[in-house]
Amino acid sequence: MSGYDKSKAIHRTTSLVEEAREKVEKTIAYMTEHLSDNMTREQLAAIIHLNPEHYSRIFKKYKGVSPVDYLASLRMEQAKRLLHASSESIRTIARLVGYEDPYYFSRRFKQVVGVSPTGYVRQPGRRVVALDYYGQCMALGVQPVGASSGDISDYFQDWTAQTQTVGISSEDKFDLQAIRKLQPDLILTARKEWEEELSSAGPTLFLDMHQDPVYDHLPAIASRLDKNQEALRWIGAYEERAAELRAQLGAGMKGQKVAVLRVRSELLQMYGMMNMGYPLYRGLQLAPPDKISWQSLCNAHYHSSVISLEELAFYGAEHIFVVLEPSEAAEQTWARIQKTEAWSSYPAAVSGNVYVVNAGRWLAFDAISVKEQMGEAARLLLGRL
Repeated sequence: MSGYDKSKAIHRTTSLVEEAREKVEKTIAYMTEHLSDNMTREQLAAIIHLNPEHYSRIFKKYKGVSPVDYLASLRMEQAKRLLHASSESIRTIARLVGYEDPYYFSRRFKQVVGVSPTGYVRQPGRRVVALDYYGQCMALGVQPVGASSGDISDYFQDWTAQTQTVGISSEDKFDLQAIRKLQPDLILTARKEWEEELSSAGPTLFLDMHQDPVYDHLPAIASRLDKNQEALRWIGAYEERAAELRAQLGAGMKGQKVAVLRVRSELLQMYGMMNMGYPLYRGLQLAPPDKISWQSLCNAHYHSSVISLEELAFYGAEHIFVVLEPSEAAEQTWARIQKTEAWSSYPAAVSGNVYVVNAGRWLAFDAISVKEQMGEAARLLLGRL
């Protein structure tokens, strides 16, 4: 076969795969729009002009379950929403999601969800899988049933006693089957590209990691979990604590700038107003180095800059927080930095206002961690004022 023929064959195969995927998605759209209607596999297959056996094969290939089971999961997710959000009877809700017999609906609901519709309504909390934003859930008083180990701050001890590990953010993966078994009412993720796949395991909420962890993330999650009052109370307590710490620092920090430097094995990062800079610059309202201020004016979501040791002088500050990566290579890099002229002439190093903090605590960017970081930073600064 010639190279041209191979190209045509590959193109045709790709087209067939895409066509099959589109047909599957077309039937899913139909299911979603007609949940209250009686639907059979044969009827769904007829929509896309396939025989039922072939339709079942391609559906399972793309979605991992049969069309009938997928339809049942869609119906049960809608039933769960209605059970929590409406005052309709179980009989009416059963009919709204396609079950004329309320007793059969109740049995099917218990099969899929694990508890009866009545038991589900009486559950004290919601089942949340937090691939991200574990700390936001804890701030709302919600203990996730599943979480990603890569998202958990060192401020949370023994979290695995009540929460199952279902993902590792640092390795960009999650266990979809484990998530399904947890039967989540809500899945939280910071990865837009994961949203569609995760939605097959339960209602999924994507939140941009660049948003504010206190004033954006917390209310958004609270609204999905009927925890709006809890969010307001937590934010009120956070603001009260921030005001108290700012008053304690008071005039002692007037005119003094504060920097955040991350030391990794092969590079240095100077942090901006978000992430590790957030508790200092937004919470405590301390002054960043001038260059950080300028960069943040140009980019409201400015995260950090990779810098060389020679560029450290451009980020002058009277106080510096050093976030040291927990590795031997990073510790060696840090030891070398402290012997250089660039470091010995840096204002914070000259005055001895250098604070080496735990990376496991300071890399976390959730509401509770931010509040704790703010308190830790204030204690360290007050010890030098």
